[in-house]
Amino acid sequence: MKILQVIDRLEAGGAERLLISITHLLADKDVSSGVLLFNDGGALDKELDPRVEVHLLNRTNKFNLFTLYKAHRICKQYDIVHAHLRHVYAYIRMAQLLFGGKYKLLLHDHAAITNDVPVRMRRIFKPRYYIGVNEEQTNWAIKTIGVEQQNVFLLQNTVLAKELSSNLRPGSKKVILIANIRQVKNIEFAISLCRSMGWQLDIYGNIIEQEYYDRLKELAGDDNGINIITGVTDFSSLYRQYNLAIHCSPKETGPLVLIEYLAVGLPFIAYQTGSAADIIAAELPQLFMQNFEPEQWQQRITEIIQNEDLPRQMQQLFKMNFNPEDYINKCLQIYQSVHS
Repeated sequence: MKILQVIDRLEAGGAERLLISITHLLADKDVSSGVLLFNDGGALDKELDPRVEVHLLNRTNKFNLFTLYKAHRICKQYDIVHAHLRHVYAYIRMAQLLFGGKYKLLLHDHAAITNDVPVRMRRIFKPRYYIGVNEEQTNWAIKTIGVEQQNVFLLQNTVLAKELSSNLRPGSKKVILIANIRQVKNIEFAISLCRSMGWQLDIYGNIIEQEYYDRLKELAGDDNGINIITGVTDFSSLYRQYNLAIHCSPKETGPLVLIEYLAVGLPFIAYQTGSAADIIAAELPQLFMQNFEPEQWQQRITEIIQNEDLPRQMQQLFKMNFNPEDYINKCLQIYQSVHS
Protein backbone atom coordinates (compact mmCIF):
# COMPACT_ATOMS: atom_id res chain seq x y z
CA MET A 1 0.00 0.00 0.00
CA LYS A 2 1.49 3.31 -1.15
CA ILE A 3 0.37 6.59 0.42
CA LEU A 4 0.53 10.07 -1.14
CA GLN A 5 -0.13 13.15 0.97
CA VAL A 6 -1.10 16.29 -0.93
CA ILE A 7 -1.08 19.96 0.05
CA ASP A 8 -0.67 23.24 -1.80
CA ARG A 9 2.36 24.70 -0.02
CA LEU A 10 4.18 24.05 3.24
CA GLU A 11 3.64 27.33 5.02
CA ALA A 12 3.71 27.50 8.81
CA GLY A 13 0.18 26.35 9.61
CA GLY A 14 -1.43 23.55 11.58
CA ALA A 15 -2.40 21.40 8.59
CA GLU A 16 1.08 21.74 7.13
CA ARG A 17 2.78 20.79 10.40
CA LEU A 18 0.53 17.78 10.72
CA LEU A 19 1.40 16.60 7.20
CA ILE A 20 5.10 16.81 8.06
CA SER A 21 4.55 14.81 11.26
CA ILE A 22 2.75 12.12 9.26
CA THR A 23 5.66 11.88 6.79
CA HIS A 24 8.06 11.14 9.66
CA LEU A 25 5.70 8.67 11.32
CA LEU A 26 5.02 6.77 8.07
CA ALA A 27 8.74 6.58 7.32
CA ASP A 28 9.39 5.20 10.81
CA LYS A 29 6.84 2.47 10.05
CA ASP A 30 8.55 1.67 6.72
CA VAL A 31 5.39 2.60 4.81
CA SER A 32 6.00 3.61 1.19
CA SER A 33 4.82 7.21 0.93
CA GLY A 34 5.26 10.46 -0.95
CA VAL A 35 4.22 14.10 -0.80
CA LEU A 36 2.77 16.17 -3.63
CA LEU A 37 3.18 19.95 -3.33
CA PHE A 38 1.47 22.35 -5.69
CA ASN A 39 4.38 24.75 -5.15
CA ASP A 40 7.60 24.78 -3.15
CA GLY A 41 9.26 27.64 -1.31
CA GLY A 42 7.19 27.19 1.84
CA ALA A 43 8.60 27.92 5.28
CA LEU A 44 8.43 24.23 6.29
CA ASP A 45 9.90 22.61 3.17
CA LYS A 46 13.10 21.60 4.95
CA GLU A 47 11.21 19.79 7.71
CA LEU A 48 9.92 17.06 5.39
CA ASP A 49 11.33 13.61 6.12
CA PRO A 50 14.18 12.97 3.62
CA ARG A 51 13.08 9.33 3.32
CA VAL A 52 9.85 10.44 1.62
CA GLU A 53 9.66 11.15 -2.13
CA VAL A 54 8.54 14.71 -2.91
CA HIS A 55 6.65 15.56 -6.12
CA LEU A 56 6.32 19.17 -7.25
CA LEU A 57 3.63 20.51 -9.60
CA ASN A 58 4.91 24.09 -9.97
CA ARG A 59 1.28 25.13 -10.41
CA THR A 60 0.75 28.70 -11.59
CA ASN A 61 -2.85 28.40 -12.78
CA LYS A 62 -5.38 25.99 -11.30
CA PHE A 63 -7.22 25.84 -14.63
CA ASN A 64 -4.18 24.66 -16.59
CA LEU A 65 -5.08 21.18 -17.94
CA PHE A 66 -1.45 20.20 -18.45
CA THR A 67 -0.68 20.75 -14.76
CA LEU A 68 -3.88 18.97 -13.78
CA TYR A 69 -2.87 15.97 -15.90
CA LYS A 70 0.57 16.03 -14.29
CA ALA A 71 -1.13 15.79 -10.88
CA HIS A 72 -3.14 12.83 -12.18
CA ARG A 73 -0.03 11.00 -13.38
CA ILE A 74 1.58 11.40 -9.95
CA CYS A 75 -1.52 10.35 -7.99
CA LYS A 76 -2.12 7.19 -10.01
CA GLN A 77 1.23 5.82 -8.80
CA TYR A 78 -0.29 5.47 -5.30
CA ASP A 79 -3.07 3.46 -3.69
CA ILE A 80 -4.23 6.12 -1.22
CA VAL A 81 -4.19 9.86 -1.89
CA HIS A 82 -4.53 11.81 1.37
CA ALA A 83 -5.50 15.40 0.54
CA HIS A 84 -5.17 18.05 3.24
CA LEU A 85 -7.50 21.08 3.03
CA ARG A 86 -10.70 21.40 1.02
CA HIS A 87 -9.36 23.33 -1.97
CA VAL A 88 -6.51 20.83 -2.36
CA TYR A 89 -8.99 17.95 -2.29
CA ALA A 90 -11.19 19.67 -4.90
CA TYR A 91 -8.24 20.07 -7.27
CA ILE A 92 -7.22 16.41 -7.03
CA ARG A 93 -10.88 15.36 -7.32
CA MET A 94 -11.10 17.37 -10.55
CA ALA A 95 -8.06 15.51 -11.91
CA GLN A 96 -9.64 12.21 -10.94
CA LEU A 97 -12.94 13.10 -12.62
CA LEU A 98 -11.25 14.19 -15.84
CA PHE A 99 -8.56 11.54 -16.20
CA GLY A 100 -9.70 8.63 -14.04
CA GLY A 101 -7.53 6.83 -11.53
CA LYS A 102 -8.15 3.85 -9.26
CA TYR A 103 -6.58 5.42 -6.19
CA LYS A 104 -8.74 6.11 -3.14
CA LEU A 105 -9.01 9.84 -2.41
CA LEU A 106 -9.41 11.02 1.19
CA LEU A 107 -10.24 14.52 2.34
CA HIS A 108 -8.53 15.46 5.61
CA ASP A 109 -10.52 18.47 6.73
CA HIS A 110 -8.87 21.14 8.87
CA ALA A 111 -11.49 23.89 8.48
CA ALA A 112 -14.36 25.03 10.65
CA ILE A 113 -17.76 23.68 9.68
CA THR A 114 -20.43 25.76 7.93
CA ASN A 115 -24.21 25.60 7.89
CA ASP A 116 -24.28 24.97 4.14
CA VAL A 117 -22.44 22.48 1.97
CA PRO A 118 -19.27 24.18 0.63
CA VAL A 119 -19.07 24.52 -3.15
CA ARG A 120 -15.93 22.36 -3.23
CA MET A 121 -17.86 19.46 -1.65
CA ARG A 122 -21.10 19.45 -3.65
CA ARG A 123 -22.51 16.86 -6.05
CA ILE A 124 -19.71 15.01 -7.89
CA PHE A 125 -17.17 16.70 -5.59
CA LYS A 126 -18.72 15.20 -2.46
CA PRO A 127 -15.92 13.26 -0.77
CA ARG A 128 -16.34 9.52 -0.53
CA TYR A 129 -13.88 9.33 2.36
CA TYR A 130 -13.63 12.03 5.03
CA ILE A 131 -11.23 12.53 7.95
CA GLY A 132 -12.14 15.09 10.61
CA VAL A 133 -10.01 16.31 13.50
CA ASN A 134 -12.96 16.57 15.88
CA GLU A 135 -16.44 15.11 16.39
CA GLU A 136 -18.12 18.33 15.29
CA GLN A 137 -16.55 17.89 11.85
CA THR A 138 -17.32 14.17 11.55
CA ASN A 139 -20.97 14.66 12.58
CA TRP A 140 -21.22 17.51 10.06
CA ALA A 141 -19.76 15.34 7.29
CA ILE A 142 -22.41 12.70 7.87
CA LYS A 143 -25.45 14.91 8.45
CA THR A 144 -24.73 17.93 6.22
CA ILE A 145 -22.44 16.68 3.46
CA GLY A 146 -23.99 13.22 3.29
CA VAL A 147 -20.83 11.11 3.49
CA GLU A 148 -21.62 7.52 4.45
CA GLN A 149 -20.96 6.96 8.13
CA GLN A 150 -18.60 4.02 7.58
CA ASN A 151 -16.42 6.28 5.43
CA VAL A 152 -16.09 9.06 8.02
CA PHE A 153 -13.11 8.87 10.36
CA LEU A 154 -12.08 10.82 13.46
CA LEU A 155 -8.34 11.49 13.67
CA GLN A 156 -7.45 13.99 16.36
CA ASN A 157 -4.20 15.89 15.93
CA THR A 158 -0.77 15.04 17.26
CA VAL A 159 2.72 16.55 17.34
CA LEU A 160 6.21 15.08 17.50
CA ALA A 161 7.38 15.96 21.00
CA LYS A 162 10.90 17.02 21.94
CA GLU A 163 12.45 17.23 25.37
CA LEU A 164 12.20 20.57 27.16
CA SER A 165 14.69 21.78 29.75
CA SER A 166 14.35 25.20 31.34
CA ASN A 167 16.73 27.98 30.36
CA LEU A 168 15.12 30.71 32.44
CA ARG A 169 16.78 33.15 34.78
CA PRO A 170 15.30 33.25 38.30
CA GLY A 171 12.53 35.83 38.50
CA SER A 172 12.01 36.06 34.73
CA LYS A 173 8.51 36.74 33.38
CA LYS A 174 8.41 35.77 29.72
CA VAL A 175 5.41 34.77 27.61
CA ILE A 176 5.37 33.22 24.13
CA LEU A 177 2.50 33.50 21.65
CA ILE A 178 2.61 31.46 18.42
CA ALA A 179 0.00 32.27 15.79
CA ASN A 180 -0.16 33.43 12.20
CA ILE A 181 -0.71 37.16 12.27
CA ARG A 182 -4.33 37.80 11.38
CA GLN A 183 -7.16 39.51 13.21
CA VAL A 184 -9.03 36.35 14.22
CA LYS A 185 -6.09 35.43 16.50
CA ASN A 186 -6.95 38.33 18.86
CA ILE A 187 -3.27 39.07 19.51
CA GLU A 188 -3.97 42.59 20.75
CA PHE A 189 -5.58 41.09 23.86
CA ALA A 190 -2.32 39.33 24.75
CA ILE A 191 -0.36 42.55 24.20
CA SER A 192 -2.64 44.51 26.51
CA LEU A 193 -2.68 41.76 29.14
CA CYS A 194 1.09 41.22 29.29
CA ARG A 195 1.79 44.94 29.29
CA SER A 196 -0.55 45.48 32.25
CA MET A 197 1.19 42.64 34.14
CA GLY A 198 4.70 43.82 33.32
CA TRP A 199 5.57 40.58 31.50
CA GLN A 200 7.62 40.30 28.31
CA LEU A 201 5.62 39.00 25.35
CA ASP A 202 7.26 37.50 22.26
CA ILE A 203 4.87 36.97 19.33
CA TYR A 204 5.96 34.49 16.64
CA GLY A 205 4.05 34.16 13.38
CA ASN A 206 3.85 34.65 9.66
CA ILE A 207 2.20 37.81 8.38
CA ILE A 208 -1.14 36.84 6.83
CA GLU A 209 -2.89 40.21 7.13
CA GLN A 210 -0.46 43.10 6.59
CA GLU A 211 -2.89 45.73 7.89
CA TYR A 212 -3.36 43.81 11.14
CA TYR A 213 0.40 43.35 11.50
CA ASP A 214 0.90 47.11 11.07
CA ARG A 215 -1.73 47.73 13.72
CA LEU A 216 0.00 45.37 16.15
CA LYS A 217 3.37 47.05 15.51
CA GLU A 218 1.78 50.40 16.30
CA LEU A 219 0.22 48.96 19.44
CA ALA A 220 3.57 47.53 20.55
CA GLY A 221 5.26 50.86 19.87
CA ASP A 222 8.72 51.28 21.35
CA ASP A 223 7.97 48.92 24.23
CA ASN A 224 10.96 46.55 24.48
CA GLY A 225 8.72 44.12 26.36
CA ILE A 226 6.53 43.45 23.28
CA ASN A 227 8.31 41.77 20.35
CA ILE A 228 6.87 40.55 17.04
CA ILE A 229 9.11 37.98 15.34
CA THR A 230 8.48 36.51 11.89
CA GLY A 231 10.14 33.78 9.86
CA VAL A 232 10.64 31.23 12.67
CA THR A 233 9.40 27.67 11.97
CA ASP A 234 11.10 25.49 14.58
CA PHE A 235 10.18 26.44 18.14
CA SER A 236 11.58 23.40 19.95
CA SER A 237 14.68 25.25 21.14
CA LEU A 238 12.69 28.34 22.12
CA TYR A 239 10.16 26.88 24.54
CA ARG A 240 12.74 26.56 27.32
CA GLN A 241 13.14 30.36 27.32
CA TYR A 242 9.57 31.04 28.50
CA ASN A 243 7.53 30.71 31.68
CA LEU A 244 4.17 30.65 29.92
CA ALA A 245 2.43 30.44 26.55
CA ILE A 246 -0.76 32.28 25.69
CA HIS A 247 -3.42 31.69 23.02
CA CYS A 248 -6.26 34.19 22.63
CA SER A 249 -8.11 33.13 19.47
CA PRO A 250 -11.88 32.88 20.07
CA LYS A 251 -12.42 30.29 17.29
CA GLU A 252 -10.22 27.29 16.35
CA THR A 253 -10.64 23.71 15.14
CA GLY A 254 -7.53 22.44 16.99
CA PRO A 255 -5.50 24.33 17.87
CA LEU A 256 -2.37 22.26 17.19
CA VAL A 257 -0.05 24.60 19.09
CA LEU A 258 -1.72 23.71 22.40
CA ILE A 259 -0.74 20.08 21.85
CA GLU A 260 2.86 21.23 21.33
CA TYR A 261 2.80 23.10 24.64
CA LEU A 262 1.32 20.03 26.29
CA ALA A 263 3.99 17.74 24.83
CA VAL A 264 6.90 19.77 26.17
CA GLY A 265 5.23 20.65 29.46
CA LEU A 266 5.13 24.40 28.87
CA PRO A 267 2.30 25.88 30.97
CA PHE A 268 -0.19 27.90 28.95
CA ILE A 269 -3.38 29.88 29.26
CA ALA A 270 -5.89 29.89 26.41
CA TYR A 271 -9.45 30.70 25.52
CA GLN A 272 -11.29 27.38 25.31
CA THR A 273 -12.11 26.62 21.68
CA GLY A 274 -11.43 23.62 19.45
CA SER A 275 -11.26 19.86 19.92
CA ALA A 276 -7.78 19.76 21.44
CA ALA A 277 -8.76 22.40 23.97
CA ASP A 278 -11.86 20.43 24.98
CA ILE A 279 -9.84 17.24 25.54
CA ILE A 280 -7.18 19.03 27.58
CA ALA A 281 -9.74 21.02 29.56
CA ALA A 282 -11.47 17.83 30.70
CA GLU A 283 -8.34 16.99 32.72
CA LEU A 284 -6.65 20.38 33.22
CA PRO A 285 -9.46 22.98 33.23
CA GLN A 286 -7.26 25.57 34.92
CA LEU A 287 -5.45 26.14 31.60
CA PHE A 288 -8.56 27.59 29.92
CA MET A 289 -10.74 30.67 30.09
CA GLN A 290 -14.33 31.18 28.92
CA ASN A 291 -14.16 34.97 28.67
CA PHE A 292 -11.78 37.82 27.93
CA GLU A 293 -11.85 39.60 31.29
CA PRO A 294 -8.23 40.76 31.87
CA GLU A 295 -8.42 40.61 35.66
CA GLN A 296 -9.54 36.98 35.58
CA TRP A 297 -6.74 36.07 33.14
CA GLN A 298 -4.19 37.73 35.41
CA GLN A 299 -5.41 35.80 38.44
CA ARG A 300 -5.40 32.51 36.51
CA ILE A 301 -1.86 33.11 35.23
CA THR A 302 -0.66 33.52 38.81
CA GLU A 303 -2.29 30.22 39.76
CA ILE A 304 -0.80 28.40 36.75
CA ILE A 305 2.74 29.65 37.37
CA GLN A 306 2.60 28.64 41.03
CA ASN A 307 1.67 25.03 40.20
CA GLU A 308 5.08 23.35 40.04
CA ASP A 309 3.60 19.93 39.21
CA LEU A 310 1.71 21.22 36.15
CA PRO A 311 4.42 20.46 33.51
CA ARG A 312 4.49 16.80 34.58
CA GLN A 313 0.70 16.59 34.47
CA MET A 314 0.66 18.13 31.00
CA GLN A 315 3.20 15.68 29.56
CA GLN A 316 1.34 12.76 31.08
CA LEU A 317 -1.89 13.95 29.47
CA PHE A 318 -0.11 14.25 26.11
CA LYS A 319 1.04 10.62 26.30
CA MET A 320 -2.49 9.49 27.13
CA ASN A 321 -4.42 11.45 24.49
CA PHE A 322 -2.12 12.70 21.73
CA ASN A 323 0.59 10.04 21.50
CA PRO A 324 2.16 10.01 17.98
CA GLU A 325 2.41 6.21 18.02
CA ASP A 326 -1.31 5.87 18.68
CA TYR A 327 -1.99 8.50 16.02
CA ILE A 328 -0.10 6.78 13.21
CA ASN A 329 -1.56 3.38 14.11
CA LYS A 330 -5.05 4.82 13.80
CA CYS A 331 -4.07 6.56 10.56
CA LEU A 332 -2.85 3.25 9.14
CA GLN A 333 -6.12 1.58 10.20
CA ILE A 334 -8.00 4.23 8.22
CA TYR A 335 -5.84 3.63 5.16
CA GLN A 336 -6.38 -0.11 5.43
CA SER A 337 -10.15 0.33 5.81
CA VAL A 338 -10.29 2.53 2.69
CA HIS A 339 -7.94 0.31 0.70
CA SER A 340 -9.74 -2.98 1.39
